[in-house]
Amino acid sequence: MVCSNKMPHALLITGEKGTGKRTLSQILAASLLCINKGKRPCGICRNCTRAYTNEHPDMILIEKGTPLVASEAKKSKTTIPIDDIREMIRLSSAHPFEGGNRIIQIINAEDMTTQAQNCLLKILEEPPENTYFILTSSHPELLLQTIKSRCRFFKMKPWDEEQIIRILVENGINKKKAYLAARACNGSIGYAKQLADDENYWKMREEIITDFFINEKRSNILSVSSHWKENKTEIEQLFSILEECIHIMLTFRITKKEDDRLNDFSNEWKYFAANADPERFVILLDRISECRKQCGFNVNIQAIVEQLFLSLMGESQK
Repeated sequence: MVCSNKMPHALLITGEKGTGKRTLSQILAASLLCINKGKRPCGICRNCTRAYTNEHPDMILIEKGTPLVASEAKKSKTTIPIDDIREMIRLSSAHPFEGGNRIIQIINAEDMTTQAQNCLLKILEEPPENTYFILTSSHPELLLQTIKSRCRFFKMKPWDEEQIIRILVENGINKKKAYLAARACNGSIGYAKQLADDENYWKMREEIITDFFINEKRSNILSVSSHWKENKTEIEQLFSILEECIHIMLTFRITKKEDDRLNDFSNEWKYFAANADPERFVILLDRISECRKQCGFNVNIQAIVEQLFLSLMGESQK
């Protein structure tokens, strides 16, 4: 579309976190600003280098935490406020500094307040000449339908596991860790890189598997729940890793394809993975989901972990 000069005035790039939405947005911005007459983006012209560092005067970047309006600096850490959209519209009303295209990037557009989205709608309906809007979103369902109807959609697909493993290994990650990160990241190359480099994550994962899928004694429940009471800021990691473990077992139950990750579990859980009714896996996943919701309502963390521990132990004993 860029090379044939058929780029839509508004593009909405969607997909899971870490699949490359922001990277693609930046590549497109550089392409639209590149002054090379051949391949675009060339990556070496002054426009490309400034675009990749967000320093081009005709590129406006909007995301929460980096307000365009100084007065919003302390207030807009969790949303994109209407004042930022108003300032962008004001800046867009002037002729581009370098006489070419102007690019407006809105990263995680779902962070815009409803008022900000309604304000954006006005300029999307009548965009200035040579102005291109590139929006990214992991949750497009949170955007107004009127916003989405004025954008061309482009969805980023989850990355293939083998591709993720190859890239991680090429970047110096050992093959076993690359394999585990690829299986845990749900197709997100960004998340896979983050996991592969996070030693704390692997230590935590090993501790969680030991506590919930190996040493299943009622006498352990207090020490396990007390630990998570003291580390409640990481409770989401607990839920995610437990879900990953259940998915490992469920996949084996359905496909019967050998998976060396099962070696990390006790014999009881290996038996469960091989023989349990698929409905039992769904019950456990629902239980984890319910505990996640309870955390959102500020229910006692220790009590939630104890309930979860007993639920898992009960299923394995059955």
